[in-house]
Amino acid sequence: MASERVMAIIGIGPRGGYAFENLILELQQRNSLSQLQIFLFEETGNFGNGQVYPTDQPQSNWINITERILNLDQRPALNSKTISIPEFPSYHEWANKDYDTIPDRAADTYPPRAVVGDYLKQRFESFVTPLIEANIVTLIEEQVVEVTIDDKNKIELKTKAQTYTDLDEVLLTIGHQPTLLSEQIEKWNAFAASNKNVRLFKSPYPIKDFLNDKKITENSTIGVRGYGLAMIDVVRAIALKFGEFVTENEQTKSCSYKTTKSITNLLVPFSLDGLPPAPKPLHAEIDALFKPTDEQIAEFEKKIGDHSVQKAAGSPEFLIRAFAPIAAKVYLQLPNYKGDNLSLAETEKRIEKWLADNSYEHETITPTQQASSITMQEFVDMATGESPISLDYCIGQVWRHCQPSIYAQLSYNGCNEKVFAEIIALDEQSKRYSYGPPVESIQQLIALYKAGVMNLEMANNPEFDLTEDGWQINLNGKSLTANIMIDSVLDAPKIEAVAAPIIKKMLSNNLIEAVHDQLGVATDENGYVQSTKKDNQIPIAVLGRLAKGTIIGVDAILECFGLRPQQWATEAANRHTKWLLELKKENLL
Repeated sequence: MASERVMAIIGIGPRGGYAFENLILELQQRNSLSQLQIFLFEETGNFGNGQVYPTDQPQSNWINITERILNLDQRPALNSKTISIPEFPSYHEWANKDYDTIPDRAADTYPPRAVVGDYLKQRFESFVTPLIEANIVTLIEEQVVEVTIDDKNKIELKTKAQTYTDLDEVLLTIGHQPTLLSEQIEKWNAFAASNKNVRLFKSPYPIKDFLNDKKITENSTIGVRGYGLAMIDVVRAIALKFGEFVTENEQTKSCSYKTTKSITNLLVPFSLDGLPPAPKPLHAEIDALFKPTDEQIAEFEKKIGDHSVQKAAGSPEFLIRAFAPIAAKVYLQLPNYKGDNLSLAETEKRIEKWLADNSYEHETITPTQQASSITMQEFVDMATGESPISLDYCIGQVWRHCQPSIYAQLSYNGCNEKVFAEIIALDEQSKRYSYGPPVESIQQLIALYKAGVMNLEMANNPEFDLTEDGWQINLNGKSLTANIMIDSVLDAPKIEAVAAPIIKKMLSNNLIEAVHDQLGVATDENGYVQSTKKDNQIPIAVLGRLAKGTIIGVDAILECFGLRPQQWATEAANRHTKWLLELKKENLL
């Protein structure tokens, strides 16, 4: 029997870093932080902050969660005979944000992702340094391309540089991975490769890849595929390259775009439906209008968490019916909402119909066929308290407040795979509202539209002709030709379409399997994979985006610091402690 166990965590961003923190703290509580080697792999070299939060990214990339609820808790100190790790402050303490003194009517703040990255990086470094000095941890800046396992459950990891053998446990927290190119992007890629006049960027990140490209000038026309949060990062960065936003109203964050260049139709965003994201409420006072009571949340969790209800469900209707009464009551208690003489029962029915079909029309619902610029302005007016709230906007904000309960009660649920896939699709559909950007971001889009710098005439599902000059974008009898195209659509975690070598080889080796053909890796409640090899407890765990399908709610940073990494750490610590006890029994320790 070996005298030491070897573990690896692949991907040390926020989720991997927090899982690592919890593992060490759990081991220390059990007096089991011994006979252990831990390899930490992070191919970007951004240990602790990962690929999403590098500290050198443009300041125009903002986080999408208000600092007000960015509750990243303080980390306790760890002291033993051989190791001393200092405590580390909570994010609010580190950022000097005291929300007991900040007024509820103060506009919420959304700092650059680089700032949050700095916090994550400092937090990780303060934790890992003593462990490196104690020869427990090794940092490895390499990409793991293959994971294999032998008959004795020993794991082998291959990077492009070398092979690591005889590992006992592996955790994958590798976040967003590239997927196979869509048919449209494949066609465009071949077109761009054979046409020197055009440029195609197949990913919105890193921003610097296209921002510094010589082909992007004030005379360019840049198509942006996608109309979500990544599009906003892309558009804002390019706009700031040629001009600036000037705030005109500090309270509503309305602004204008100023440039010394003569620019028209620089930016042309489009998507399959042309619908813009809805901004979050401007500040805590407005946001509180949409917050369910503790009693409502408790009843909601009881209803959707009932395993027998989940097992009997033939659709997400049980979730919609549990949610609708909460949203209806919130809507009718708003100080200013659209619609007259609405009953509670009627409002519940409208909510159920809209959640089942977003094309459902009613006087209380924002029309999907109106111009994108009008919709953005209406949403801003709602988010700032300047106009009556539409039912769809209210539903989205109430759903956001219910999401932690949905994620907690419906991960590892009793629903069949088809129903759970539909529940995940319902949550994804909500994100146009529930994961909406800050008010200031939409105000900037409006400013670019008013300045003629951003053209919204092609937003709703245009057609394309590939010409010598670029992408001719056609819609409603009008045309624009873009010489540059940026794909800002971030791939869904459909595991069987992931192009990353590590995942492809794990699938082909039958180490992992998909929950559903549109979803991610099958895992148990502690994150360990459920393999096709029956009766074999495989010591490989997956947390985060690639486990979507067993769990729901994986993308937000608060989920990175949530229950899932803690559960994995508890189980991983239990396994190591059990191994140590066996060593003692055999007098090998």
